[in-house]
Amino acid sequence: MAYSTHGRIAAVLIAALIATTAWTSETQAAGFAVARFGGEHGHPTTSNPTAIYYNPAGIMLHRGTNVFIDTSFALRYVSYDRPESAIDNPLDPSVVGDEAAAAGIAANSGEAELSNQAFVPFLGVSSDFGTDWFSAGLAAYVPFGGSAVWSPNANADAELYPGSPDGIARWYSIDGTIKSLYVTTALAFHIEAANLSIGVSGSAIKSTVNTIRARNADGTDDLVTVKGDGGTLLKEGRSHLNVDGWQAGMGAGIIWQPNDNVWLGASYTSQPNIAGGMTLSGTLRNVLNTADPSETNVEVTQTLPDIIRLGARVRPEGWNAEIRLFMDYTRWSVFENQCVLNADEPDRNCDFVGGENALEDPAGYRAGEDWNAVVQNLPRFWQDSVGIRFGGSYWLEEELELYLGAGYDSSAVPPETMDPALFDLEKITATAGTRWQASELFGLGVTFTQVIYFDLDTDGRSINPAYAKGTNTVQTSSDGVYSQAVSVLNIYSEFTF
Repeated sequence: MAYSTHGRIAAVLIAALIATTAWTSETQAAGFAVARFGGEHGHPTTSNPTAIYYNPAGIMLHRGTNVFIDTSFALRYVSYDRPESAIDNPLDPSVVGDEAAAAGIAANSGEAELSNQAFVPFLGVSSDFGTDWFSAGLAAYVPFGGSAVWSPNANADAELYPGSPDGIARWYSIDGTIKSLYVTTALAFHIEAANLSIGVSGSAIKSTVNTIRARNADGTDDLVTVKGDGGTLLKEGRSHLNVDGWQAGMGAGIIWQPNDNVWLGASYTSQPNIAGGMTLSGTLRNVLNTADPSETNVEVTQTLPDIIRLGARVRPEGWNAEIRLFMDYTRWSVFENQCVLNADEPDRNCDFVGGENALEDPAGYRAGEDWNAVVQNLPRFWQDSVGIRFGGSYWLEEELELYLGAGYDSSAVPPETMDPALFDLEKITATAGTRWQASELFGLGVTFTQVIYFDLDTDGRSINPAYAKGTNTVQTSSDGVYSQAVSVLNIYSEFTF
């Protein structure tokens, strides 16, 4: 195919991809720490356009122009069982009466459930423009993200405590979304003498946090304020945070082929804003019992991780099979906190002083001398996570591939800061699928993945009530038993010109 024809096709497809960005930005990603685009064919030695995310050198392995349309349909079930011991100040039956006290227990403890569906797209295109040494690509996708809409509390007494039907998890999340949309360009080059492909990428990233939660000014889960005469005043309020912002990111990778049957890959994906740190701007609307409803211009500061990936795949000589092994290391330890600052105040910051380990000595942390304009600070102190996957393919015929995979991922979230808004658990995955190359121009892949999480009981370890006393940080306890299960059906279409 002539160079000019490749160029015209790529230009049309790139324009179409850019046009879909607005649609993509409205989708809500499933609650995975790292996306799994492309099913078993999404990894650091892949040749399809998901390489734009996993390893930009991979687009050099595919000849011609390649359009990749990937959709994942995820079903997520979550259970959070909060014990009575997590309630800050249980109501005294001798003051409010047995019925009101029992209703207070039912309003703040028990099982909360979440059953959400998500549709997660990946759109990508790559082309060699008729050359054998250069390729370029463009993709739009959401690698970081999650959304949650918790089910109502059927045991709540709406007449006594009007806010309680919003669920046991409401002190952390009633309805929330956190996501980062990437639009990424990639360039790749092939060095024939070394059998080496190298690639680089650059991303424009739109990050969003939009969450509604129950909130009291003092950070407790108190339903009422008890007056001196034994009467009560309703206390539970609501808080709606809606912020967003743009960042830049980059990536780089290599793939070495020591022979025609072996591919070895390594890649690096930077943090949003490359050196880390991001600031999202928007509004915080509060309806609290201590003041009139308010809307504040705020900034949220947070840091998302960078990722290192390694991978290998081998097609033994004479076999109709391929073996794959790959791993990733995600530096979640940079996600120390989410700080909400009053954007109208000058010299705003969220600096802390205190002990060496906030998880072991949460009360030892306190505001620094320059602490200023902090509306709230949410402790995270996440830990680096590691994932490893093993898979293989067998070709019944040249056009029909069957594949299986299995993997393990560690949890990024320590029990001390686990809460219903953002949490993770140790997990294993099992995958099965098939790919049919219907013609030289069109291929279709279908993959099913079951993610099996290990339950976790945080058992009195939540630091939220004690963390940085004296600051706008104290929250009610997030202790409880966390359970989760996720099923994902991935379908992709691949067009080659």
